Amino acid sequence: MIGDNMMQPFTEFGDLSDGEIRLVIKSVDEPDAEKGVSLRYGFSIIHMQGDEEIGVVYFAADTSDRQYLRGHISYGVSPAYSGHNYAAKACRLVRPVICMHKLDRVFIGAKYDNIASIRTIEKLGARLVARNDLPNDEIWRTLQNEKIAMYLWNMDN
Repeated sequence: MIGDNMMQPFTEFGDLSDGEIRLVIKSVDEPDAEKGVSLRYGFSIIHMQGDEEIGVVYFAADTSDRQYLRGHISYGVSPAYSGHNYAAKACRLVRPVICMHKLDRVFIGAKYDNIASIRTIEKLGARLVARNDLPNDEIWRTLQNEKIAMYLWNMDN
């Protein structure tokens, strides 16, 4: 099943910065209904002092049921920059993009043992909705036996 927002085209948006970091488009996966691929934005997280890329954040504009397992948002920050809340800040900067796609909530997943990621998600005000094993199917072939904690982030938080 393809979600309503899945086939929306890429849309331009304004400045995504907070004075410390800014998000710059790194990649855009265009939607393809035949392949079941949704619109997905990839952003470089740029530390404004030094203009250095310090991480990435991705947002999938997909309202299909499979996003519950995948999550709408994923991120990573270089170990040299960890501990400064840059992942949470980047997620907050993506919020206007999420709202532009008319999503009022998104799912974010983390491995059970990834304490740093869980803390990041909790700082956003997201709440735990499930802990599960990913299914053993074609989509998840490389993620077999992963334990995932899935959180729901309401955009009105």
